Amino acid sequence: MERNLFGGTPADVAENEAGVRVPGGVGLVWDGPGEGAVQVTDLVDINGAPIVQLVADERGVVPPFWGPADGREALWVDFGVGRVKLTSSNLGERYQAHTEALDPHGSKAYVDNQLSSYVPRRGARLTVEKGATWGAMTVPGVEGASGDTVGHVLRLETENRTPSGHTEFTRLRNNGAVLVDPIGPHVPVAIGQYEGVGDSSTALSISRGRAGTDPAVFRVRADGRVEASGNISAPNIGTARVFSGPSAPTNPRVGDVWVAYGA
Repeated sequence: MERNLFGGTPADVAENEAGVRVPGGVGLVWDGPGEGAVQVTDLVDINGAPIVQLVADERGVVPPFWGPADGREALWVDFGVGRVKLTSSNLGERYQAHTEALDPHGSKAYVDNQLSSYVPRRGARLTVEKGATWGAMTVPGVEGASGDTVGHVLRLETENRTPSGHTEFTRLRNNGAVLVDPIGPHVPVAIGQYEGVGDSSTALSISRGRAGTDPAVFRVRADGRVEASGNISAPNIGTARVFSGPSAPTNPRVGDVWVAYGA
């Protein structure tokens, strides 16, 4: 810490018991008013020379001096009639310098550091280190399979330009459900793939358990194949079953198709 300036004011004087100034009076400096106080000898005069005691001038005024290096704000001086308190005389100058400083409390640097990860409302560009999580949102704990189907982690909606209010479209609910509804003209849901994937790579997978686990109950391959663990129903698909191999099916039904080969 920096030393503080003391003395040099009309209040900083050496006096006797009658309150009369004592020109040339010699006083010792202490760190407190009580009996357990310790004498302060780490003092420096106005020119930077070390001193261990104070000597009043011809008017009885204590000349300006620099206090100890620990930056204390108050000292007690005894000119032989008891200790009196001296307070730092450059408090006003230090306060002004403090208020005019660019970042006296380090708050600007702290805010700048916090804002380095701030995402503006628009035009943001995020740079994320390799292996880092882009964003994590914690949703309320849920009980039961349905979870919180009302709250949203993300919700896109139109501006409130109609009496009915906002219109929701893309939503990510607290229970993980993703709902995609277009606004205005029809738009497709398009899923692209990296060009280097093989034909057998998975483009779309739906599992009975957690996402990405096997076995998948429905899967679309990169080459367009559709694999389903159950029956596929559509208006142009009847109830016929298709068999192939060297032997006919053991439980044939009307409409079954058998493609014989290898007989």
